[in-house]
Amino acid sequence: MKIFTFAALLLFNSITLATESESVTSDVLWKDSKETFSLLFKGSYLQFTTVNNLYHSAWGVPLVWYAFEEDKRIQSRYGGTEIANIVDNIGDLGVVFNFPVLHAGFYYYGKKTGNNHHVQFAKEYFAAMYLALAESGLLSYISVHSRPQTTDVSFWESEFRRGSSWPSGHVIPYMTLFFKTLQFYGPAWSALPLALSVFSSMQRIQDNKHWLSDVTASLLLSAWASEGVRKAAGYDENHPFYKWVFEHDASIGFMRYQNAYGPKLAWRF
Repeated sequence: MKIFTFAALLLFNSITLATESESVTSDVLWKDSKETFSLLFKGSYLQFTTVNNLYHSAWGVPLVWYAFEEDKRIQSRYGGTEIANIVDNIGDLGVVFNFPVLHAGFYYYGKKTGNNHHVQFAKEYFAAMYLALAESGLLSYISVHSRPQTTDVSFWESEFRRGSSWPSGHVIPYMTLFFKTLQFYGPAWSALPLALSVFSSMQRIQDNKHWLSDVTASLLLSAWASEGVRKAAGYDENHPFYKWVFEHDASIGFMRYQNAYGPKLAWRF
């Protein structure tokens, strides 16, 4: 409940910026806030029913499994090494991105210009990010493994989670930004948040705050949350590239060939 209360207060404080726009009244603000939290709630269970998350699991589960196998090797090789300034700064900015400032900026700009696409992006990004953060915090109550280094842990790294470092919450704002940018604005614009996700993950490993499996789990968690929120929203003006890859008629079943049975995946673009 702590993270939901925290998120609600941040959302309320941030989107008051939008009241500077004459097109945003208190009624509109309240309606949009309720819709945003509704997307978060619905996305929490719809993420388990959308077929796209089966595809994400196809790459995500083996990736996380591989990361668990390689955790010690990667940490011994890169943990505690010198961190480049740009990598360190991007990693530290992950805390700032936990605040809904970017979301409020898109919301305000979209309302001011009458661009509902930006407004919808702000809503879905907020819902997906805080859903993934909440799930990361809950999963930290499962004793998977401690941080590589348990000393010098900041308030932001300990207050909203328990002892297990799996998965990482620090990188989720960047990763959910990547998936939502891909959905709304396409692969070109999503390259920047993807790079931020990679640099932030590098910083967490080099700073001995997380294992490789922590950040790969967050990537899968962010993908699932993003798709759950997308399904809850039912928005139909996503980027053409995203539609071509993810919005299609797909089904999973079994097939029989010469008295042999096997899985069948039908995928129509």
